[in-house]
Amino acid sequence: MKIDPNETDRIVLVASGFGVWQAGRHIASGRWGDIVRVRAFRPTDPAAGSVTIDLALRGGTEVTITPAIPGYDAFLRAAETALPGMRPRAKWGEAAKPLSATREEIVVFERARS
Repeated sequence: MKIDPNETDRIVLVASGFGVWQAGRHIASGRWGDIVRVRAFRPTDPAAGSVTIDLALRGGTEVTITPAIPGYDAFLRAAETALPGMRPRAKWGEAAKPLSATREEIVVFERARS
């Protein structure tokens, strides 16, 4: 399921993971251990500006979060602590390239397959 970042109310953090809310309803959640990949990119629309994050969860759910969603910065801070090996935002935030036809992005976390 793809989450529409333009309709998302907020990201809520708990010790074990996060939840995403739209229109006052819980629509997706995951434990930190459910996150298998975190990708960062800048949208092609210059008005969108900052770095957008795509989360891939076990089971195929994808969640996209943007800086406009309340909880974005808190989510990234928590993810850097909760996801072993996640590259710190300070090292990739400015390097994320605009999304293009070839989908240039930076993988900032990928869980080793077991």
